[in-house]
Amino acid sequence: MLIGVAGMVGVGKSTLTRALAARFGLQLAPESVDGENPWLERFYEGGPASMRRWALHLQLHFLATRFASMRHIRAGGGSWILDRTWYEDAEVFARGLYEEHLMTATEWELYERLYAELLHSPGARPPRLLVYLHGPLDVVLGRIARRGRPKERDTDVAYWTALHRRYERWIAGFHRCPVLSIDVRDYDLVADPDAIDAVAARVRRRLEPELPQTELFAARA
Repeated sequence: MLIGVAGMVGVGKSTLTRALAARFGLQLAPESVDGENPWLERFYEGGPASMRRWALHLQLHFLATRFASMRHIRAGGGSWILDRTWYEDAEVFARGLYEEHLMTATEWELYERLYAELLHSPGARPPRLLVYLHGPLDVVLGRIARRGRPKERDTDVAYWTALHRRYERWIAGFHRCPVLSIDVRDYDLVADPDAIDAVAARVRRRLEPELPQTELFAARA
């Protein structure tokens, strides 16, 4: 079994992913670490010109890393939960770079072709359930400000506004697997343990009778 947790920065994805992994005995596939991407520094170091030069390299690295992780999950078998999905990598973030004119049409076409091929690979079987965390932009911005991470604090509000819009557009057209939509105004996933329990109960109800776990893939010898 595979569960995905999706949503923009600040909505509590990592907190919920860890909590659900513990409650349901799922293996945790965390979000990839930016520091592991050798193109990230080059992308940011020279302003828009560097971004345009390295955007495709950056996103291809993220794509390759994500699908390598999925291949690892397939080989290991068992039940897993994802902190962010490959769908978001491609359909929110990479597409966003194209829409901001940081990828050319030719580069975006290449990226889309590779992504479409990878979606047909065995490791890219859709999750049994996608838990989508969302909230109004002002609520999300408040949460980003409260957690006080320097890189996020220094990011222009226009970026968060565009990202929020892209996420809302993406989920409105997402039909690859069932979606459980969670409004973060109703659940304080960071400060309220009861909120975690309430969301876990909703997830369990959506998955029953599939919990206790069933395997997404049989482990390979």
